[in-house]
Formats: sequence, C-alpha cells, structure tokens
Amino acid sequence: MITRQKLVTFGIPTLATGTIVLAALLSPWAGGSSEPAMPRPHVVDPGSQGTQIDVVFAVDTTGSMGGLIDGAKRTVWSIANHIRKSDPNATLRIGLVAYRDVGDDYITKDFALTTDLDAVFAELSSFQADGGGDVPENVDAALDVTLHKMKWRTGAKKLVFLVGDAPPASRGDVPTFDVLARKAGEKQIIINTIRAGHDQETALAFKQIASLGGGEFSSIQQDGGVQQIATPYDQKMAELSAKIDSTSIIAGDEGVRRRHAAKMGSVAASPAAAQADRAAYYGKADKRADDDLVGGYATGTMSVDSVNDGQLPTDMRGMAKPALKAELDRRVAARKEAQEEIGKLAKQRDEYLKAQGPAGGEGGFDVTVKATVEKQLK
Repeated sequence: MITRQKLVTFGIPTLATGTIVLAALLSPWAGGSSEPAMPRPHVVDPGSQGTQIDVVFAVDTTGSMGGLIDGAKRTVWSIANHIRKSDPNATLRIGLVAYRDVGDDYITKDFALTTDLDAVFAELSSFQADGGGDVPENVDAALDVTLHKMKWRTGAKKLVFLVGDAPPASRGDVPTFDVLARKAGEKQIIINTIRAGHDQETALAFKQIASLGGGEFSSIQQDGGVQQIATPYDQKMAELSAKIDSTSIIAGDEGVRRRHAAKMGSVAASPAAAQADRAAYYGKADKRADDDLVGGYATGTMSVDSVNDGQLPTDMRGMAKPALKAELDRRVAARKEAQEEIGKLAKQRDEYLKAQGPAGGEGGFDVTVKATVEKQLK
C-alpha cells in the first residue's frame, strides 16, 4: 500500500515565494472557491486555425504527488511542443483539474481550457502537493468536473490525462468513476489514466476508467520519472524569448498588466530548458498575448487608431500617433530578428535532443503523455 504524507510541499524553489502572488493576480480557479472567477484570457494559438485539440490534465495534488507535479511543471511546454509537431496545424487548448478529497483544503479546483499556455504554465507552477492522509482520493469529483465544467469544443479531439497514485473514493455526491468514464466515451472524450507508483488497487481502477473511456492506461514511477535534458542552446533561446516578451505593450487597465506581469514572472523563474521549450512552441508567432499591441499591430488585428490613450502604459500615454507607430515598427522589427535566431537555435536543439535519446526513460510522465498523444492524434 502506498504511503500518503500529510503537509508536504514541493515545487520549483524559485517559484515558492511567488505562489501566493500568482494566485492572487491570476485568480484562475473556478472550483473549490466562493470567490468569483476572473475572466480567462483567450489568446490566438501560434499555429494556424486547423485541427482543434483540447487536452485536460486531472492531477492528484496530495502530498505524495510532489515529485510528479514538479516534473509536470518543467515539461508542460515540451509536451505542448510535441502535440504541435504531431499536428502542425493544430489549435491547442489545455485545461487543468487539481483534485484531493474530503477534509483537504479543496476537493477539486479547475482551470478552464484556454489557448493561453502562459496562463496554464503559471497556474501549474502554483500547484503545491499537500494533504492526503488516507489512501483513496476523489477521482469521481475530478472526472465530474472534467466532463461537465470544461467547455469542450464540439469538433475538437478531446483528450484527458487522469494522473494519480491512489484509487477512487466514491462519496455519493457525483456519479461514480465508471459511470463518468462511460459517459466520456459517449461524448467522444478519450480518458487516459496514468498511475504513479505501484498500488495495485489504483491500477485496477485506472485500467477500468481507461477501458471505459476509450483511452490508455500507463504506469510511471512515483516521482514522475521526468529527467529533463539541458542543452547548450537553452540559455540563449531563453534570453531571446525574454527579449521578445520585453517588446510587448499590454493595452488595457492596470489589472490586465498585472496579470500579464505575473505570467511573465512565472516564466522567468522557470528553468532555462522550460523557457527554451516555450520559445520553440511560439516559434514565429507574432502574438503571444491577446492584449499585446505590438502583436496585434503585426498581425493587423489592432492599429494605432484603435487603442485609446488610457489603455497604454503610463510612460506611453500622450505619445503622438506617428511616434507610437514608429515605436511599434521598431518593436516588430526587434521581435522578428529574435524570432529568426530562435528558429535556427530550435533546429540545432532538436538535433541535440534527438541524439541524446528520450528524456525520462520508460517511466517518465512527459514521455508517456507524448507517446499517448502521438498515437491518438494519428
């Protein structure tokens, strides 16, 4: 039987002090809170408008899951990149459901499906492993939220990854996991299950869920088995990506700018390899955020005349239209130059990683997710 630890906290050390700030600024959770949810940003995906792919990760966040959560934080961009490579024309959205059980700080917390992967990364970075105490966790509630609160697109390929190390605890307040898994199959939502560790009762339940939900069951190491490979190109790609971010002009009120700054703070605190994955994911995308005037200007969706002076950052208010246009042109040019360098480095990095072989080995969380997604998208 697995050991569940109480009051254990894991996470990327550099993010620990920012967790409360991020939660306050982003306010992304809809479930498990009486506070009204903040509006979710809707960012145009850097890929072309082709195949729609919706992916939800429903993750046990109790104490024994700390190692896996830490690994997921470091590799979510790598997973997103792999999905993009599996289907280059895809419009990808990712959602999150964290779950625990009755008696913990929360039973479920959900983060809506969105194309804003910076917001997804910031939220995942705030995940802390805590609680538990008894073995079963509320898998039923996690699946119920995943099926009924997530706004799945009708024509999208719909994938769920249920990740945990404990069997379901049926509390009677929602349908049981087998009923929900069967319903997912009827809705063409594929449920894949990933058991962390070696608990046999968990394996039996997770195999049943995957079978009923039309997905795959996988088993990985208790700590997630993630072994991210550092490359000689990571730091430079991270610096170039930060340069692109610095060219942004966020048009909106101070709340919009604070939330954007919080996301950028989360990115800056992540390992260079994760930042390199993010840079590769965005590639030549002119727009990384909906409210970015520079990106909107480059894509033709925003213009100098369409922005009110009061929406600009304080130091740019009162700027004459010709001067503002000249500044936008300068930033667009700087952005394109950085993008070209990233494109060259990304190819070299891919070759380097290919030569090193798959990171994480047989039991790695990211390797498992990538293999499953590749198979199911085909």
